[in-house]
Amino acid sequence: MASPSAVRERSRTSVDPDDAVSLRAAELADWARRNARLILGLAVAALLAAGAFLYYQFDQNSRAERASSEFLGLQARLQTADSTAATRELEAFARKFPGSVEAAEARLQLGMNHLRAGQPKKAIAELRPVAEGGTPMAFQATSLLAAAQAADGQRDQAIRTYVDAAEDTDLAYQKQEVLQQAAVLREGAGDWKGALELYRQILETTEEGSMERGIVELRIAEAEAHVAAAPAAAAKQ
Repeated sequence: MASPSAVRERSRTSVDPDDAVSLRAAELADWARRNARLILGLAVAALLAAGAFLYYQFDQNSRAERASSEFLGLQARLQTADSTAATRELEAFARKFPGSVEAAEARLQLGMNHLRAGQPKKAIAELRPVAEGGTPMAFQATSLLAAAQAADGQRDQAIRTYVDAAEDTDLAYQKQEVLQQAAVLREGAGDWKGALELYRQILETTEEGSMERGIVELRIAEAEAHVAAAPAAAAKQ
């Protein structure tokens, strides 16, 4: 007589594969009937999420197109607008399309206008968001922000902003431009040692034998002369 364990073993191995699939399908169908509300809720949530994402993408694309189109019209109107009207239109545009590349361009123009009008504080307020943003105008905005800070009497902050701009760019000519401005500010403050440090950084970005390198070497020589003369001048005092 076969043992009970042998009978169980034959029972397990004698199940037809098609029957096993049918049994599994029946179990899944039963689970689905018992959890119909959960499945429906998940499906609705997925559809809503997909719809929201598509709407967001459509809205963003539409806003970008509107911003580009309206900015072209704005530029045309600015050709004949006086400074007050130009400022008002640029401010309104920047408020209407926040976060867009065109809004950054509008704020950049506002900053330049304020700087030319001798209003550095207003220029700083417009330029800072662009300098800290991720648009292609960030470097230019940072350079102008430093110029506005210098015009506002914030010499040390302006130097730091110029140096930060140099660290944030990989383009040699941009590094040279902002480091040169920072060096000039240090010269104006009598910090020839600090200016010399910056000129040496500029020298590293210039090509051997270039006119730019020759000019920087002259600046370095001048700064070294001032640094060397400093102890003697201090002793006489």
